[in-house]
Amino acid sequence: MGLQEYFAQLSRGVDLVAECSGVSAPDLEAMGASAQDAAELISLHAIYFGPTPYSGKQRSAIDGARRNGHCLSTLLHIESFTRRVKEQRAAWNLRVELCATPSEQVTAVARRRLREMRVPREYRERALLRQHPNGLATLTVTGNGLDMADAFRTIDHKRPGESFVARMLGKADEATTRTRVTTMAVLQLEDYGKLVRRERDDVLIRTTSGTVITGAQLVERACANEGLITVISRAQGPVDLYRFERFASVKQRTMLAAEHPTCAWPGCNIPAERGQFHHLTPWKHGGETNVANLVTLCSYHNGVNEDDPNAPPRRGRLTRDGGKIIWQPPHTSR
Repeated sequence: MGLQEYFAQLSRGVDLVAECSGVSAPDLEAMGASAQDAAELISLHAIYFGPTPYSGKQRSAIDGARRNGHCLSTLLHIESFTRRVKEQRAAWNLRVELCATPSEQVTAVARRRLREMRVPREYRERALLRQHPNGLATLTVTGNGLDMADAFRTIDHKRPGESFVARMLGKADEATTRTRVTTMAVLQLEDYGKLVRRERDDVLIRTTSGTVITGAQLVERACANEGLITVISRAQGPVDLYRFERFASVKQRTMLAAEHPTCAWPGCNIPAERGQFHHLTPWKHGGETNVANLVTLCSYHNGVNEDDPNAPPRRGRLTRDGGKIIWQPPHTSR
C-alpha cells in the first residue's frame, strides 16, 4: 500500500471503524496493525457501532462525522474529550456536537463545552496542615474573605512562617497553644523476658530469671522516670503502654503513635494525632480491637487501604509481618 492509499483509508473515519464489525484486536494485529492501533479501532467500533441506550444519538454522531469527513485521528481526538464527561447522556451530547463540528474547530468547541459543564468548586471554612520531610509544614486556612485578607497583611513576607506564628501566639498562653513534647521511652520486650498473657488492664511477663511480673512492675524497675513507656515485641509489635503514676486514658492511640509518629502508609507525613484507628484484619471479618491489630492511618489512606480480602486489588493494604507494619502491594497474593 502506497502512502496515498494509506492516508485515503485513514480519512474514511467511521466507515473504516464500521469494517471492524465481528473482528477482534488479535485479528487486526494478525492483519498487520500495531497493538495500539488495533485497540483504538476496537474501542471506536464499540462506541459508534456497539449496543447503547442512546442509539439515536449514536446515529446522529455517525452522520455528523461522515458529513464533516472526520478522519480516524479526529474521532480519537473527539473521544479524548468525551471520556472526561462522567454522565453518559452528557457525553453522548458532546460527542454528537463534536462530530457535527468541522475538524479544525473541534478543540475550541470541546474546551468551551467542558468549561460550561464544570461544576464550580464549593469552598467552606476549614484548616489543613501538611507536614513536609524537611521539618517545615504548610497551614492552609479558608475563612471569611475580609478576615483572611487582614490576616495576610500582617505577615512579614521576608519571614512568613516566623511572623505568622508570632502573631497568632503572641496573645495566647504559650503553654497551652504550642505543641507539647512528651518523652517516650521504648522497652524491647525480648530484652527482658517473654509475654505470658494479657490479664485485666495489664500483661504478665516471664523475665529471664523465671519470675513472672506485670508490665507495670517491669517498667517501674527499668525506666520509671522516662515519662511514657511503650513495651514493643519484635514478633508482635506494640504490647502495652505505661505511665509511672497511672495508665494513660488514651492508651492504644499513644502506643500506636510511638510505633508510627505519622500515618503508617509509605510516604505519608500526616501526624498520628490527626489519624484514625484502622483494623489490619477488619472487624467484620473477625479482627480484634487490640494494638497488635491496629495501626494509625490518615483519613485518606484509611479509605483506600484494601482490607477486604474479597475486594479486587487497587491500591494494596497494610499488614503486620514479624511485628512490623508493611505495605502489601495489590498484586501480592492474599
